[in-house]
Amino acid sequence: MKTVRIREKIKKFLGDRPRNTAEILEHINSTMRHGTTSQQLGNVLSKDKDIVKVGYIKRSGILSGGYDICEWATRTWVADHCPEWTEGQPIILNEEGDFTLGPRPE
Repeated sequence: MKTVRIREKIKKFLGDRPRNTAEILEHINSTMRHGTTSQQLGNVLSKDKDIVKVGYIKRSGILSGGYDICEWATRTWVADHCPEWTEGQPIILNEEGDFTLGPRPE
């Protein structure tokens, strides 16, 4: 039951634009009483058929150097904003919220 509420909250949060895993985790943990762990969130995001991975962003850490964080969107958002998108193709967002499609997967 907990993951059902988390899924619903994530889909609502992703309704207006794609977001990265850290933003989603922060939102869930600040709006739900018991929150979630990053591992549980990763499982929910990767297994939900209505949520798709649309790309990565680079993060830089003090100790660990740079690392990638996944960007997620709902299939509905992708269908409305990028009808030519194919599964696995990155969506590149700029600072203003404009997007372009990356290369298609082979």
